[in-house]
Amino acid sequence: MKKLLFIATGGTIASGDSGSGLSPEASAEELLSGVNLPDAEIHAIQPFALDSTDLTPQHWMEVAALIRDRWQDFDGFVITHGTDTMAYGAAALSCLIQSACKPVILTGSQLPMSAPDTDARRNLSDALLCAERGRAGVWVCFCGRVIAGNAARKVHTRDFDAFRGFTEDDEHRVEEFLTAEAVEDGGTVFYNRLDPSAAVLKLTPGISAEMVHDMGIHLRALIVEGFGMGGIPDYGNGELAEVFRNLSSCGVRVIMTTQVFQGGCDLSVYKVGRAAQEAGLIAAEGMTTEYAVMRAMWALAYSYDADNFRGLFLDQRN
Repeated sequence: MKKLLFIATGGTIASGDSGSGLSPEASAEELLSGVNLPDAEIHAIQPFALDSTDLTPQHWMEVAALIRDRWQDFDGFVITHGTDTMAYGAAALSCLIQSACKPVILTGSQLPMSAPDTDARRNLSDALLCAERGRAGVWVCFCGRVIAGNAARKVHTRDFDAFRGFTEDDEHRVEEFLTAEAVEDGGTVFYNRLDPSAAVLKLTPGISAEMVHDMGIHLRALIVEGFGMGGIPDYGNGELAEVFRNLSSCGVRVIMTTQVFQGGCDLSVYKVGRAAQEAGLIAAEGMTTEYAVMRAMWALAYSYDADNFRGLFLDQRN
C-alpha cells in the first residue's frame, strides 16, 4: 500500500463564512473526511491556513522544505491551495523541487468543501488518486485536468473549469494521467531559496519612462508583460529603451514576456522586439508570467552575475 502526505494550506476549499466573508476554517482531517479516499495510507499536516492572496515565496519555501524532509517516507504528495495564487505556488514548487521522481499534486476548489454542489470533493479525490497512481513531477489537478506545474494558469474566477496549460501538451485528463507511462527525470533536486525582489510590470499604451524607472530601481528582477510577441514602445523618443538599458547596466535583470495567453514571447520578429533585445531584455519565450516570476526569483537566489542568471533562467533542464 502506498503512503501519501496530504498538506493543507487553506484556500477556498477549506473556507467557511464567519460573517466577514470566506476565510479558511476546515482542518486537513476535515477535508479528507469529505472525499472518497484511494487505497493508500494517508498522513495529514497543516503548516498554515491562509487565503492564497496572503501567501508569499516564504510559504512555498516552507512547503518545499516539508516535502524534502519527508521525501523518503512517502510515495506521493497532495497540497490543497487557494486558487488565486495556485499558478504561482505550482510554479514556485516546480523551481524548488526539480526533476521530481514522485507525484507532487496541487489542488483546490472554487467552492468550499462544505458548500452544496461543491467542486472540492471531485478535485481532492482526483488529486489523491493522481498522487497514488500518476506520473512524477509537480502538477495542478483541477476539474478533471492535470496540468504541468510550470505551465498552469487560472483563466476563470468562478467557473469550475478554472485552469489551463500554456499549451495543449501541458495538459492531461485525469484518466490519461493515470494510464500514461510514468516518466522519471532522474534524481530529484531540492532548492531552499527564492529571492522575492522581483515583480511584474504590465505595459500599457503611453506608459512613461519615469514610471518604469521608478518601479525598476527598487527591484533585482523586473518581468515586463509586453504587447503581442513582446517589444519596447518607442513613442518617437526612445526613452523606454534607454530606461531598460540603464536598469540592466545597474544590475536589474529585465525579462520580457507577453500579455497574451498563448503563443509566448519572441523578440526576433518585430523591430520593437529587437529593440528590447538590444536593450538587454531576456525573452521568457514559452513561459507563463507566473512561471517567469518564480523562475526569476529562483535564478536570483542562485546566480552570481548577469550571464549566470540568464543561463539559469533559460535552462529548462532544471
